Amino acid sequence: MTLERYTDHSEKIDTTDIDWHLGGQTGLTEEEKFILTYFSDIESQTIMYLRDLLHTKAVEDPEVIGFLSMWNYEEYFHGQALARLLLECGVDLEAKGIAEVRKEASFRETLIGWGASLFSKVFSNEFPALFMAWGAINEITTLRGYERLQETTKNPVLKILCERIAKQERRHFAWYFNNSKTRLEVSSRTRKLTRYVLQKFWSPVGSGVKTNKEVARLIQTLFPSEKTHQLTRDVDQRISELPGLQGLKLMENYISRRVNEASL
Repeated sequence: MTLERYTDHSEKIDTTDIDWHLGGQTGLTEEEKFILTYFSDIESQTIMYLRDLLHTKAVEDPEVIGFLSMWNYEEYFHGQALARLLLECGVDLEAKGIAEVRKEASFRETLIGWGASLFSKVFSNEFPALFMAWGAINEITTLRGYERLQETTKNPVLKILCERIAKQERRHFAWYFNNSKTRLEVSSRTRKLTRYVLQKFWSPVGSGVKTNKEVARLIQTLFPSEKTHQLTRDVDQRISELPGLQGLKLMENYISRRVNEASL
């Protein structure tokens, strides 16, 4: 699918028909409040990720910038819609704000941002493929999170929001996946570098802003017991379809190393 096809379908998530009062009346569980706060914090942070990307060579590609402008726009309003539902249910995120959330970012998050900038300069031809592959992994995990929440919640408004957000997240994943596939096919050097960096540095979206315990709680709440194994198989198998990334077990390794440790 061309960039034009994606941008032609880009839009702010439609909430004009949402009965927010009904969402507030139904309420959210304490775990749902935690999940939505996490999601809203990270969705609203996409402008900061875009800011970091502007310091890399990726911005020299007009197709990348075109897509990321659309992606940032849609993700921002995902965060706003979730924050609105939380407010109706008694959780006010307004006082927190993007800057406040950003203060919680770990040194590792800062280091990765700096490293990405340096990597993009040294490996300017290979960096866009790495960025797209990284984005594809994060988008599919985010998508599965919304799908799971839609399946489990009893709040009718949250069900609608998850369905509409997931529809956009599917398009985001498709673009990242297809774009990375095309770029990884270019050279063995690109494939080797991408595989190496993902193995060494990848972690789920939000893990640089949220603590290990918060990430572990999110995964274990949304995907308890066997659902966790289904998630890891699903994500790792899909990413293994990309050239040079066959057999990677990024999600499985992260959960074994970080989630289990944080649960102790």
